[in-house]
Amino acid sequence: MLGRRSRTTNLRAELEKALSAQRVNQALDLYELIEERNPHEPRWPHRKGDLLQRMGRKADAVCAYERCVELYAAKGFVARAAAMAKVIWSIDPTKDAVFERVDPQAARTLHHQNRNVAVTADELLNTELETPPTETTEDARLHFTEVELARRPPPPEPRVSERPCPGTLAQLPSMLLFADIPEEILDALVRKSTLIDAEDGQRFVTEGTAADALYVLIQGNAVEQRGTDTQSLLLGEGDVAGVSSLLSNVSFGEDVIACGPARVLQIGKPLLDRLVEQHPSFEEVLQEILCRRLVATLLRTSPIFTVFDESTRTEIARLFEVRRAAAGTKLVEAGTVSDGVYLPLHGRILARKPDGTFIGSMELGQALGQESILTRRPLPFSVEAESDALVLCMPAQAFSDLLLRRPDVVQHIGRQISPTRAARGHSPPS
Repeated sequence: MLGRRSRTTNLRAELEKALSAQRVNQALDLYELIEERNPHEPRWPHRKGDLLQRMGRKADAVCAYERCVELYAAKGFVARAAAMAKVIWSIDPTKDAVFERVDPQAARTLHHQNRNVAVTADELLNTELETPPTETTEDARLHFTEVELARRPPPPEPRVSERPCPGTLAQLPSMLLFADIPEEILDALVRKSTLIDAEDGQRFVTEGTAADALYVLIQGNAVEQRGTDTQSLLLGEGDVAGVSSLLSNVSFGEDVIACGPARVLQIGKPLLDRLVEQHPSFEEVLQEILCRRLVATLLRTSPIFTVFDESTRTEIARLFEVRRAAAGTKLVEAGTVSDGVYLPLHGRILARKPDGTFIGSMELGQALGQESILTRRPLPFSVEAESDALVLCMPAQAFSDLLLRRPDVVQHIGRQISPTRAARGHSPPS
């Protein structure tokens, strides 16, 4: 085994020399030898295809890329397999059948192995509900991972990221798009999305513009910058950007800029909306992607969390549930002890006196309910969703259990500004 690895290493060194000297025919021969010794590794036919395409040998490039599609999918790199299928189709539109080779099964297995809970649209795709659900709120416990919640500062200079392992990719939200949806939805996503090869410094999400597309980073790096966030977030392969597009009538809240050469899959909002209309269960997948990214952003920007290290932030995050509230739903009722600590994520949320008098609107990311739980005093106001809203809720029992384990954390949360003071003085939203 060691001798074989040594021979392969020597071939790679020869390949680099041949490429540097522009000896392309020798490089192609070396790619063939390396492929023979690494028949299950997709990067060699991928690179060989790139070289053939630069040489103008498009038919040969397509043959090399076709091997990549199946090899990437078999290793769990389903987003790369999808991107390769797009490249093949752009070169030769008659190769329509290549999309059928983007098999998500390996990625799905990895995804479910790396997460305690996974949302999938498969089971619900053909399910007919006899009556519509009547609940005004829905709870979902998200399995946040260290990969999602880790602080990831931008690199010191533009570079192309190393390919992460499949297990790392399996923990990221984009895996939901490519592994946990039926193949007919995946096929539509791949066929009708747009593959962008971004140059260093190219901006593909602009703060304040209409949120009209979701972006999946296939290769390379990008930096996400928010006006209120002093620390940029480094995005790598498998990360998603532009999650605001999963909401209605909103603008992007961040800039996303390529850091070195990057390949990005752009999925337009009209396509996502059309797929949700055709397959209502697909909305559950998109909802989880949205929630996980909103929570990850909140943990990086909210003073409730930023004082803690990564392991503590992850521990806290996993105690929260995501609750979806329809417009008019009361999250907490005046005269009762709060049933949890709430953190508004999205939507318009109002505070009112028991007689219905408007007090103010709640700030997103502002904790409420913690004082009531700690003091066991009933709330002097109600909090309700004026629009459809997403909130994080740490149930009162989980908050009490956290007090026993980490009193420092609970004391910090308890010191956050009172919801009555946070709401007071805010004018009613238009």
